[in-house]
Amino acid sequence: MPDPVLLFRYSALTFNGHRIHCDRPYATEVEGYPGLIVHGPLIATLLVDLVRRELPDARICGFAFKAASPLFDIHPFMVCGKRGADGVALRRHRAPAPRTRLSARTARSPPAMAAP
Repeated sequence: MPDPVLLFRYSALTFNGHRIHCDRPYATEVEGYPGLIVHGPLIATLLVDLVRRELPDARICGFAFKAASPLFDIHPFMVCGKRGADGVALRRHRAPAPRTRLSARTARSPPAMAAP
């Protein structure tokens, strides 16, 4: 589960100065959110890391993701994936309800071409 320090560091790394990611009083009292918002690209990074850890020999040649709804730091979540013929389908679910919040797909590496 991302903590405020990770969210602050990711904000700094990506030059994202929006306070909804790292200032809890601002996010909850001014913006009205229940907690800090976890960056969509951070979740995407965690999904790619899942592929890297579980399929260390895989070569990702494409990646696309779409956030379906916000994720707040007060809710635990998990990232998971399923290998398919054309790549890996990845999902991020909020626990305990398995509602998909962000989905992604990797593209399988094209076959190596023989040298002429």
